[in-house]
Parts: sequence; C-alpha cells; structure tokens
Amino acid sequence: MKLKVVALISGGKDSCYNMMQCVAAGHQIVALANLCPVENTDELDSYMYQTVGHQAINLYAEAMGLPLYRRTIEGSSLDTGREYRKRDGDEVEDLYHLLKLVKDKEDVDAVSVGAILSDYQRVRVENVCVRLQLQPLAYLWRKDQESLLREIISSDLHAMIIKVAAFGLDPEKHLGKSLAEMEPYLKQLSHKYGVHVCGEGGEYETFTLDCPLFKKNIVIDSMETVVHSADAFAPVGYLRFSKMHVEHKENNSIGKILSLESCPCQNSIDMNQELEYTDEAEDIQDTVTSIVDLECQLNFVGISPSYSTRTTQGYEWICGILGSHCEDPNIQDQTKQALSLLQGELNKMGWKLEHIVLVHLYVKNMSDFGAVNSVYQSFFGVSPPARVCVETPLPNGHLIQLDCLLHDWVKPMVNNIFHDKYVLHVQSLSHWAPANIGPYSQAVKVDEAVFCAGQIALVPCTMLLVQGGASVQASLAFGHVEKILEAMNSSLTLFHVLQAHCYVTHRSYIPFVRRVWERKLRRIHSEEQEGSYGVEENHCGPLVVIVVPSLPRGAAVELHVMAIHDNPRQRTSYSEAVEIPHGTIEYQVLQSSTGDFATVSLSLSLRPCVPDTEREQGMLRTLCSTFQSALEKAGSGPHPLCVRAFYRHDVPLARWLLAGFAESVRDTKDQRSPVVIPVPVQNLPIPQILHFSCWLSL
Repeated sequence: MKLKVVALISGGKDSCYNMMQCVAAGHQIVALANLCPVENTDELDSYMYQTVGHQAINLYAEAMGLPLYRRTIEGSSLDTGREYRKRDGDEVEDLYHLLKLVKDKEDVDAVSVGAILSDYQRVRVENVCVRLQLQPLAYLWRKDQESLLREIISSDLHAMIIKVAAFGLDPEKHLGKSLAEMEPYLKQLSHKYGVHVCGEGGEYETFTLDCPLFKKNIVIDSMETVVHSADAFAPVGYLRFSKMHVEHKENNSIGKILSLESCPCQNSIDMNQELEYTDEAEDIQDTVTSIVDLECQLNFVGISPSYSTRTTQGYEWICGILGSHCEDPNIQDQTKQALSLLQGELNKMGWKLEHIVLVHLYVKNMSDFGAVNSVYQSFFGVSPPARVCVETPLPNGHLIQLDCLLHDWVKPMVNNIFHDKYVLHVQSLSHWAPANIGPYSQAVKVDEAVFCAGQIALVPCTMLLVQGGASVQASLAFGHVEKILEAMNSSLTLFHVLQAHCYVTHRSYIPFVRRVWERKLRRIHSEEQEGSYGVEENHCGPLVVIVVPSLPRGAAVELHVMAIHDNPRQRTSYSEAVEIPHGTIEYQVLQSSTGDFATVSLSLSLRPCVPDTEREQGMLRTLCSTFQSALEKAGSGPHPLCVRAFYRHDVPLARWLLAGFAESVRDTKDQRSPVVIPVPVQNLPIPQILHFSCWLSL
C-alpha cells in the first residue's frame, strides 16, 4: 500500500537516507517536518532532537521542492523513562503538535524517522504516531551500522561531519570532512574503542548536502567552529553555518532510488527459496491410523480460573480464563467477559494487568482474530505483554481462552535489588522484524528471562505473509525470533532458548520446520566453535511441534520461545524413555546454568491398539509417576508453574489420560503441584497423543 509520508528531518544522514528507503518502498514523501531550537541557539540539551546545523534546514524545502513545517522546541526532557506517557511541558509534545499540524494540512498517513538503535527516540515517536493514527516508518532500525554506513555512502548521499563528541574525534581535524572521507577512520574507532560507526551513541552528527532525492544541492558558503567542551580525551565541537545557498543539479538521480533491488527483507527470503523447492519434492504420506474408536470412561470438562503457586522469583500463572458459555455466542462479548473476568481475578489476588508478561490466547475460530484484538487492545495500553495466539477446538460454546504468566517485577529481590523489566514493543515498519500486528509486544524481559511473542512469516517492510511453503515460512519466522532475542540482549541466540513451541497447520510441515530449526542451530554452533565457544545442540530447549487448525494471517508456521540469558554450555540436561504396552513415554529435562529455571518436556506415543481397561489404568499410573520423576530430575524444590498439556482432541484415550492426570495432580498434598492447562490440538507428531510442556522456576 502506497503511503503519503511526512519526513522528520534533522539535516543528518539517517533521516535523509530513511526518506530514500521510503521512496524505494513505493511511498510518497509529501512534506518535511523539523523541530528547531529557539533563536540564537545552536546546541540544545535534548534527548530527542539534533539541532546543530538548523540554520540550513530551510534549504531542504527548496532542495526537494516540498513544503517544510517547523516548530520551535518549547519543552524539555521531562519523562526520560523507558516508556513515555503524555506529559505537558515535555519536548515530545512539541513533536505531537508539529505532526498534528502536518496531518491536518497534508493528510499524511505515515512518518519517516531515521532511528537506528535508540529505543528512547523510537518509543516517543511511536507514542505520538499512535495518538495521531500515523504509521511510523523506520527502515534503518537495528541495521548493522557498518553495513549501513557503506550503504549510505554508496547511495550518492553526500554528508559532512558537523559535530563530534567522542574519544578519537577532534573538532579541529574532523569537522567539515565528508562522510566518505571519514568512513575508514570511523571503522577504526569502532573496532578499537567501540564507537558507534553511524554515530548512534552521539559520537558525531552530520548534515546532508546532496542525495538522489534533492532537485538542488545545498552549498555551505561560510561556517565557524565552536568548541563546546575542550575535554582532553573527547572534546566536543560543532560547526555553525553562517551563509549557504542551493544550486541546480545537472543530473537528477532519483531514478537510482526507484531501481534499488537491495531490500534486506527480500534478500533474506531469496536465500531460502532453494530450500523450499527441495521440500516440495518430498511427498509426505499420512499413514496414521486413528484410534478414535476407544471408549472414553471419563468426560473431560473445561477448567475454571486457577492459579499456580507463586514462586520465590515472583512468577505465577492464572489459567483457564474462558469466554462464558451461552446459546448465541458473540466473540466480542466473550472477549470482553473473559478479560473482565481476568481483571477481576487479578484484583482479588493483588495483581494488576501490568504484571502480565505473557499471554497464551486460544480462539475457536481464527476469523475472529480482528474482533478479539479490537476488544483486547482496550484493556492493555503502553507496553502490553508478549502474546502467542493459535486456533484450537475449544469446548462447545466457548470462543476464547486465556492463560497468563504474571511476574511481580515491582517488588525487590534479595538485598533490596529491584527486578529489571524491559518491554520490546516496536510498532514501526522496518527491515528488522515484523511490527506488532496487534496489542502485544515482541518480547518482555524480566531479569535474565525473555518471553517472546509468537512469530509468523510476515515480511517486515510490508507486513504481508511471505509467499512460499513451510520451509520458507519457518526460515523467516525463526529468523524473526533470532532478531528479537538479539534486540533483547546482543549475545542471545537460539541456543539460549529453554522452551520452544512451533505451531503448524498441517502434519506434513513437521519435518520441514524441524530441519530449519536444526539447520539454524548447526549454523550457530559452527559460528561459536570458530570463536572457541561450542554449545551442544541438546543444551537448547527441544522444539515441540503442534498441529493446530489455523494461525493468524493464514500463516502455516508460528514459533514461540522462552529463553534465558545464561551459559548454555553449562546447562544440565536429562532424558529418558519408558516403554509401556503399545507405546512409549519420553521426557527431557533442561535446567539453566543459573539454576533458576528448568523445563520439562514429556510426550506419550501410542501405537493403534484395542481398548483394555487394565492396560489403560497402568498407562495412567506410569504417566503420573514418570512426570514426578522428571520433576525430581529438574532439581530440588522446583515450582511447576503450570503444565501445558497438548492432547489430540479426536483421541478419547488422550482425553481420558489427561483427565486422570489432572485429577491425580489435584489429589496430591504436595504444595508444589502444578496447574494443568488442557490444550486440544488437531495433531501431534505421530504417534504422539499427549505432550506436556512445563516451565519451572526453581
């Protein structure tokens, strides 16, 4: 979809290059916007805006032939937290009033912003855009800075250094030099001292004199050097422009932008096309034999809201929040009822919605996804929890179910140290990973634990589902998870995953997604071995694959992971297979190297057989005892927050075993007993009929 865009410009290379990316993506720049300091001020103590070089900003309008809207910065940096809420007198409100004026005058749909790494800037621009119903476009977001600098220079964007403020940069030597001249030295400083090569840490600022979007180029006739701070190690200095003009260009190179074929999103997809052809050549035959003729001796019923034990680390589950049963169900009414019930239950237990870090959302019909979101977003505001959403065959009359992981992050830990909570809630279109397509965050981090939202194969710059089969979708979706983990902590990889659930919409996709997962782990393993850091693949959480009827946006694959920032080499892993008549019970226990978390993954596989009451009773006893053995292997004093029990909804024996298991757990006198969450699914890897996934806080 072609958008009408207002470009936020500072004069720097990033805001200008992002405009070029907007045009390359097919959007139309219709206006420019700039916030400037009060008269006779060059440098402003702003957390948000570049003001050096503001004297020449007016020339942008003439250079591009576009209207320029400017506003004087009246506010200051008042709300400097990770999240931003409207506050009178804050400089962010100046941006709001500026963009509101542009929207009223030019009827724009989107805002171009040149943020690369600054969450502070991105969060505030997105806050303003949400309030004005504008789409932020941040195509440079989280791009590799060294590659980005090369791109900018090679794109015929000509910029000069107009401010320096970092070790190794000297006002007398480096001010006024072109970006192309400075590239080798900036790379040298980056490798030696960790200087951000694109200046994202405030090391330097630039002013763009020409680019393919300019119909005229800007010429600085005279300027002076102002030394703001004569620090011996990192002096701060900038250029003050005193005379400048524009000149006509002989050749207009805007066609170079429109012909660019270097979309990072498309390049990533193209790398996986060959894999998909290989997958299509395989014909997976469905040879499963149904055992639905087994008689079910217990009717499994839905659960009422239940809580797990609150752990010493502050985690607790509230599960089984169902839309109320009624003769004429309405998804919006049920969603509102479920969320109101959730809110009431939280209030009774001393929790708030802001304590939720992860939501498992199950819907009976994925076509209701949009209607669910319309209600859901009214309950969650700034920095909503991460979320995974799939379609499951819920009990009759129920259209929605929610299970929520809570964390009391506002309370101090041992020695009065407070928990560190960080929410990644990116709403800008970029080439990085998908913007949130609903009222959820890409990930929530509490101390060393990272809870990611489910990821499907959306092309980030278009937010459309990628064209391709299971392998292509898995490669792209798994790549999104990798990027989100890296954004939460630069050292996080898939090897730090402690629990991984992959939802697919057909059983034949299972081997495809497993191959993609294994290939990615091998690649990471190979890269880390080169750096003398090898990790065994079994120290990463096992990939649990579940077949469901439908996923958001018609996707074939959705990956959901929980990860720990620990040392995967030092994790403890146990596995065992217990043979039973006509089947096997297998489990794997994985404990983090920190000793704070563990997961238990247990599956029951059964070959077709005739009903036998005595055998099935023995099977249930073995299932319960094996699960208890797995918990003991997980370490002393574990608190199983909940057991997510995926079961074949078309297999009566699976329902019967699950009902018996849940009853056994409820009967135990052990206060550590888990909450069992039944999740009916379409299929599991044959011959599995049950799979238990348990996240433990030790």
